[in-house]
Formats: sequence, structure tokens, C-alpha cells
Amino acid sequence: MAEHLFFPETPQKPLRIEYNGPLYDGAEWDEYPIRHGWKDEKGEETWTGRDRKRVECWLYFGMLFYVFGEKLDQSDFILSEEVYDDYYGPRQKQFLTTTHLHKYIDDAQEWESKKYGERAVTIVEKVCNELENNKDKFLLRDDMKLAIRLICRALWNATVKRDGKRTEPQHVSKWLLSNTYETAEMIRSGWCPWEIVKARFTGCYVDTIAYLLQLDRKKPTWDNRTHLDCKMTECVAHNIDESTYLMRHVAEGCECDCLQADAEQLQTILKNGDIPLVKITPLAGESDDPGFKVEIVRKRTGRPYVAISHVWSDGMGNPDGNWLHSCQVGLLYEQARRLVSDKKHIPRQVGDPLEHVEAGMSRLAHFAINQTRGKDKSVLVWIDTLCVPHERDARNLAIQRIRQVYLDGMFIDLALDSKYNESSCMISAYRVLIFDSEMRQVESNSISRAQLLTRVVFCSGWMRRLWTLQEGLAAKYRLYMLFSDQPVNIATIGDELLTKADKNKLPILQESIAKHAMAVWFIFFKESVDYASKFLRTLDVLASPFMKPSFDKGHILSSNWYNVGTRTATKPGDRPIILAGVLDMDVKPILDAKGPEERMRVFYSMLNEFPYDILFEAEPRFEDEGMRWAVKACQYSSTPHFLGGESGKITPRGLQVSALSSWLFPSVVALDISSEDFQSTSGDWLVQHNLKGVTQPDACTLHFKSSVKLMPDKVYGVILESHTGQHCPFALVEYQSTEADNVHYARHVGVGFARRVLVWGLLPQDGYLLPFGFKSLEKRVWVVG
Repeated sequence: MAEHLFFPETPQKPLRIEYNGPLYDGAEWDEYPIRHGWKDEKGEETWTGRDRKRVECWLYFGMLFYVFGEKLDQSDFILSEEVYDDYYGPRQKQFLTTTHLHKYIDDAQEWESKKYGERAVTIVEKVCNELENNKDKFLLRDDMKLAIRLICRALWNATVKRDGKRTEPQHVSKWLLSNTYETAEMIRSGWCPWEIVKARFTGCYVDTIAYLLQLDRKKPTWDNRTHLDCKMTECVAHNIDESTYLMRHVAEGCECDCLQADAEQLQTILKNGDIPLVKITPLAGESDDPGFKVEIVRKRTGRPYVAISHVWSDGMGNPDGNWLHSCQVGLLYEQARRLVSDKKHIPRQVGDPLEHVEAGMSRLAHFAINQTRGKDKSVLVWIDTLCVPHERDARNLAIQRIRQVYLDGMFIDLALDSKYNESSCMISAYRVLIFDSEMRQVESNSISRAQLLTRVVFCSGWMRRLWTLQEGLAAKYRLYMLFSDQPVNIATIGDELLTKADKNKLPILQESIAKHAMAVWFIFFKESVDYASKFLRTLDVLASPFMKPSFDKGHILSSNWYNVGTRTATKPGDRPIILAGVLDMDVKPILDAKGPEERMRVFYSMLNEFPYDILFEAEPRFEDEGMRWAVKACQYSSTPHFLGGESGKITPRGLQVSALSSWLFPSVVALDISSEDFQSTSGDWLVQHNLKGVTQPDACTLHFKSSVKLMPDKVYGVILESHTGQHCPFALVEYQSTEADNVHYARHVGVGFARRVLVWGLLPQDGYLLPFGFKSLEKRVWVVG
């Protein structure tokens, strides 16, 4: 089942959904329940629960017949396979398959002439309606519901592609998005629950989850890490304990020596304001493994180098010193030399306005640099294990310059003379190479680019870690992942796939999978990379002088808050460092601060504005005056989400908010729903506020995410994030004063949801009842501290 998602490839672990029911009878779809006895001629239900197999047939094969009619060969969707049963031994079983679904969808002319799209939209809405309205009656198998939903999604996608965008009705969206059954299957298959939460947050449809379930994930033989201790809010599988850290060899059983970097030379270069690199030179010798010489040298303009980005839990780090196993140094040399010298690894920036110019410059630089090298077989590499010293002051200097190590140098002038001497080649020609143990088990040439990007986005440990985010963002369009057969520039795969999709060169049934992987990649990287390009930002302003620039600082801060918050780190104090780094801020003041909370405090002090939505986060906050608007950590304790909305000015007394609606009221008007005397006092409260007997009141309730008690003789404000007229997230603030320009000053107290009162008898169990509603909202200027 769901083989269509891989066409023309085949899935490594195809879903097996057994089917022992009948085939569809070929008659009118709507009258099927009457023909088979669970509705009478008047449409009255006579369901006995014995016809589930016929319901499965109706919703699955009947849906296909509704669209394709007599063309449908139902045997195309059934697979007979011998399986071994512990009790019966070898047996023939029937399973659903979609291997041949493409035959019914590929012909665009037939699709249009026979109006398959119109029929597909109609039947998908009918089937999703049946699933929703009869879910408690039919009690279909979860795997069968998955099969039905996958066909719904395939037909809907094909219709959108062939006939244009369609608005999904709510009940259709609900059943086409992923749900708890398949996410539970992913956890049973060893996936991280936090990764699944992130996937669902980014709009993960049922077909993407089915695609991921069919990937054969391979790990090195030594890798016994699991996600058993991971939570829905955090992945801890790649966290390390420095006291028990194990440095790994390239191959199990290897017992080679270590090669050490000169720690004094590292410190000298850093204290002189430069960046150290490792020069790896093969030693001349007759043996097959001559060994290598390691030297620490200063980074110089025009010398190409490869910066390494790796997952420390894979064993290429070292918490005790600046040395690596000789076999790992050999691997670094082999792969770095490959990247620098092989012309097929010349980076190109897909989709950039200067794409062709940059490609020509890269090729010219590559040729010039390799001419300059002559017989020099050494390579230059930067890897934190060898280039970041352990002495505190020198280490802080190295961390401050990490972004510079990975930064793209494309827009440096190129001036060459006939001898290609080193001083005349002014372009930085390095690459960034990612080492990820799971990706190194994948052969890139044997799978599609869509699957390659999907594996990187959803399977690699590198995508989960915090420090690698800064490295990937700085690398921009020169980011290579090492697979089992070769390095691949993963930074451009998303743009390549998008171009193919626009030109209808992606398999139609695989396009939604590719687009979801692209979306996740773009969320993490592309937008921030483009913002970091001064050229693209200038182009954005010049091209649209009367429009709001797409590269808005508040929006970039919001997206990178999400990027950092959804990644994991062994040390909480690293989060402010990386957050500042990806925003191109000076990290030195943050490094100088002690502890994660103090570092976050310093981070906030370096900003002028911050997105309003921080007020509605249910996370621990600073408690001192002027800082209660700010949360203590860039990390999620519940479902991840972007900080939306506009940005407010950060002032000494708090965050200034001017675009949001709010209520302002004395605490005496709020009625505590959870109080013991609520029943006895509510009648008088209704009379007092002229709500007695009102069937459609303009009133609302406040429900808090954590316990909040309104204090007597206090005045409170409720600032709403947005409102639809029925419910809305809010921030409760304690009013302090109104000063010049009618600015209201207040202290942050708590967060929750405000809901309109629809029926007096359906109030929540706790919270507060207010005698006014959304019609009474006003725009006020607040400074929340």
C-alpha cells in the first residue's frame, strides 16, 4: 500500500494492509448502503455492525470506481503474497497496493476529457464525510482508514495539479492530514516523537507520514541510540555525556593512533585575531596507508578549505583535547580533497538572480585554485575538534568566529593574472561538508532527489542539533552532505525540486512529498540565508518600493526563534549563543555571561524590538521589573509554533505593544468559576451586570494555562493575540498606570484562552467569567514589563 508515493521507484519497506473483503459491484455509489442492507429505501439506518468489509469496499474500491468507472481494473489494487504464519506456516494473503495507480492518473488529456478531477473532488468529499460522521458507528480498522485516506489524498493532489487549486472543506482537511494512528506507528518504528510533532506542525499530510514509514532507515553497526527517552517536546537521543564520551574510529576494530593539533599555535592564531585551519598532508611512503601530517595554520584569503559540520554523538568530537584518530583524519583528507579538486562539486546557486554569473565565477575560481596548487597534495580543513581549543579565553574567541568559518564568500572580487598566483585569486572557494552517521549509510545515486531531501530533513541527526543550525545557515549554497557514495550539495536540492515541479517534471503522485520536504528545508534555511544576503535584501527593496519588504527583521527573528527552539542541545546555555549567531549579532557579550538565563537576558538587551507573540507563550518568564514579557529560554515545552504578528519596541520598562485589542477592568467584576460559592453568587452577579435571562450574552470566560488568581482591588488588562469572535489566546497583565500619550504600563501575569459564552450551562470548570465580550474590545498602547 502507498507504493505510488515512490513511483517510479519502489519503497524499501512497503506498507502491508490486508484486505479480505469483496470487490465493488460497479453500481451507483450513493445507493451502495441500500443495496447491501445497512440502509432501507427511505434512507433509515439499519446498521448491525456485520458489514464492515462491505464498508471498506465501498469507501476504497467504490471511490476508485466513482472516478475511473469502467476503466478501473480492481485487481490492479490487490496484491497476493505468500507470508509465513507462526501457526499455519506459509499462507497466501491479499494486500492492498497502489503500484498501478499512476496508470489512471498520468494521462493528462484523458483526465481532462473525462472530467476525472470533478468526480475526484466530489467523491473525496463524500468519503471524508462518511469517515467523519460515522467514525463511531463503522469502527473501521485503523490501517484500512489509512488506505482510504491515502487514495483520497492522491486523487485530491492529482485534481489540484491538473485542474488548479481547490479549497479543502474542513472535514476533508481533517482526514487528509496526519493523525494519531500513523504517528503511533512511526513511534513504534523507532522514530523520535519530537520529530513527529514538528512534522505535523509543518502541515504534514497523511501521504508524507506513509512515505516516511516506508523508508528503510539504516544505522552504523555501533549505533544503539534510541528515542525511548525522547519526549513530545525534545529529542535527547544525540545528547552526550562528556565523562563517558567515546571517540570512534572510521571502521569498527580499528586501533590506529591519534594525531594532535598544536594547542599553543591554536591560541596564538586566535589571539592575533585570525582563524586557525588544519593543514593535512599525506606522508610519502611505500605503504598503502602512509599516514598524515597535521599542522595548524592561519586562514588566508584565496586558499580553499573545507569546513566540517558534524554530530558530536557520532564520535568525531573530543571533550578532552584537540586530537583525532588517524583514520578519521584520513577520512577528512580524502573527502575534503574530493570536494576541493573535483569539478562536479563546484557549487551553484539555483534560483538566484545572478545564478549564471556566480556559476561562471565558481568555475573560474576552481580552475585557478587547482592550477595554483600544482603538486601540493595537502588540504585545509576546519573542524571544531581540532580548531577550537579547550582553554576558556581562546575557546570563546574561536566560538565568536565560528560563523566566519562557515560564511559564504561568493561576492568577493576576482582578479586573475596569467600565472594564477595565490595573491591574485580573491574569492573564497571553500565548501561545508556534513558528516552524519545515518546519511553515510545512504547511497545517493540509487534514490530520487526528493527522497534524498526527505531523508536529510526527517532522518538526519544533523537536522536536530543546535550548533549545526548556525553552520548550515552560514554555509548558504555551499552545503554538502556526505552519503555513502559521494558528497551532494543539499542546499540547492529544494530549489531544483521546485523548478522541476513548476515545469511538471516531478511524478505527479510524488510531488506533494517533495514539496513538504522543500517547505521544511526552506523554513529552516532558505529564508534566513536570503536575508543574510545583502544583495537580495537590496534587490527586495528596489524591486518593490511601495510594498512591505519580505525580508522583515521581526519575521526573520521569529523564524530563527523557531529554528533554534526546535533543535536540541546538550547544554542549555548554548541556545542564546546560537540564536545571536544566526541573527548575525555579536556573541561575545553572551559568552561572557554566566549561565543560560543570564545569557538570554544579555541577548534581549542587544535587541531593539521583539515579536508580540512572546506575550502569549506559556513558558517560564523572568520575574524582575521590565522583563516579565520575556521567556527564559528559546525552547518549546509544548507544540512548536512561530512567533507571529508584528514586533514591539523593547523599552527599559517592558515590551511596547500597540496593534492588539484588549480589555481593561477591575478584578471585582470577574466571577471565579471554580470558587465554592459560584452557584450561590452567580445569580446576583448576572443581575448586577444586566445578564439575567439574556440568552445570547456579550460575555466571555478566561481559562488559564497555569493557575492564576485575580487579586482584590487590582485592575487587570487582557491583551488578545487575535480573535475570531468565539475564542482567542490572551495575556493577562496587572495594570499599573497610564502615562504620557495614553500609554498603559502593566506587569505580565499569565496566559490562557478567552472564549465567548454561547450557553450559560456550558461554562468551563475553572477560570473567570467576565460580563463583557469581544464587542467591547479596544485598541490600547501597552508597555508590558
